[in-house]
Amino acid sequence: MLTAPELVKLIKAHNILSKITIPKKARENVNELVKLIESNNYAVDHKKKVIKPKVKRGKKITLKQAEELDKPKPKKEKTEAQKEKTKDNQRKKIIKFILDNTDILNDPEIKELHKGLK
Repeated sequence: MLTAPELVKLIKAHNILSKITIPKKARENVNELVKLIESNNYAVDHKKKVIKPKVKRGKKITLKQAEELDKPKPKKEKTEAQKEKTKDNQRKKIIKFILDNTDILNDPEIKELHKGLK
């Protein structure tokens, strides 16, 4: 029989494909989790470690798939063109802000910063 953490992991992975909300009181109780799964028209196959829909839908989640879906996705590396584009966008935003708020240029703190940059 599957343990409560395994059932929670299966439900979390299944939630990526369709939504089942797990109440806090049911997280540790295997029987509550099984009732929750069955009330959402799914059946638990403890031997194969799978949640299967009672009505044929084509979605079947195994414990291996659940572990793969639970892993964080790697961040995409930005290309040089994308980095340049973001820098240009930031420059444009700053210039637009300064042009919209020209009174900021007369601020004594800004003048001090400007002197320090020269």
